[in-house]
Amino acid sequence: MPMLGDLLFSLRSVFPLLLMMLVGFAARRLRVIGEEGVKQANKAVFYVFLPLLLCMNIMDTSHEAATDFLTLGYAMLMVALIFGAMFWLAPRLCEKPETRGVFIQGVARSNYAIFGIPLVLVMYPNADSSVSALMVVAVVPLFNLFATIALLTYNGERVNLWRIIRGVLLNPLIIGTLTGFALWMLRFTMPEMLHAPLSALGSVATPLALFLLGASLDFGKIRANRRLLTLGVLGRLVIVPLIALSLAAAIGIRGVALATLIAVFASPTAVSSYPMAQQLGGDADYAAAQVVLTTAFSGVTVFLWIFAFKALGMVG
Repeated sequence: MPMLGDLLFSLRSVFPLLLMMLVGFAARRLRVIGEEGVKQANKAVFYVFLPLLLCMNIMDTSHEAATDFLTLGYAMLMVALIFGAMFWLAPRLCEKPETRGVFIQGVARSNYAIFGIPLVLVMYPNADSSVSALMVVAVVPLFNLFATIALLTYNGERVNLWRIIRGVLLNPLIIGTLTGFALWMLRFTMPEMLHAPLSALGSVATPLALFLLGASLDFGKIRANRRLLTLGVLGRLVIVPLIALSLAAAIGIRGVALATLIAVFASPTAVSSYPMAQQLGGDADYAAAQVVLTTAFSGVTVFLWIFAFKALGMVG
């Protein structure tokens, strides 16, 4: 039965991620790990494990594999258009200025690095996933750039262009990706005594990041504007992927490339949206609630997006 196969594929893609998050959530509730421990471990994931994972994935990519410029370019264009649309919508939907920047980034900025990349690796464990690693270079700088502009635009401060550029260039995920890409271009062969332990460290990134994502969920923070939260969750998990993925399918993007776009546009709101809102004068409680709810509901919505495209024969 084709439909049963499609359901099993979708379940196998999403369930491992949800299980890792559930274990993290349970560990936090059982006080196995505390708030400070989650913050410190998240810092290690962001500065050490994820950059290593991205670097090693790109370095290990076959030189015969062609760079998928269509998928990378499409993602960059859609991210820019979605942010542009949100800049137009936010003043019309948000009464308070401090909620506008948070609303913009909450809908337009996904948790691609922590939630999306593991999703692609689970869907295509043995395929060439270089496009998913290179996608970090394509979309993460844009996420950081536009989100920073959005938050600073509505907090009353003057936009500091150098601060934005420095933040993008010093992003560990960008550094790890660019390092891997440079070494790949130079055809550098890493000695096995270095390659094996570094690859092992990089492999820690996916399960640990998802464990910590679950541990960081705090449903007590959902006290923000319910109307904006509803719009934000629907925008992030339903409307944005509906538009972006439908157009991608229409122009012929398939397979691991389409799975990567599902990871970019259907993932929940980026966890880093919350600390950014705190630091840049946005409504931090609303930002936290957006992260919690989109992460909680993404298990269902991402499953449905994968199932839909699997049933159409476009992924899997």
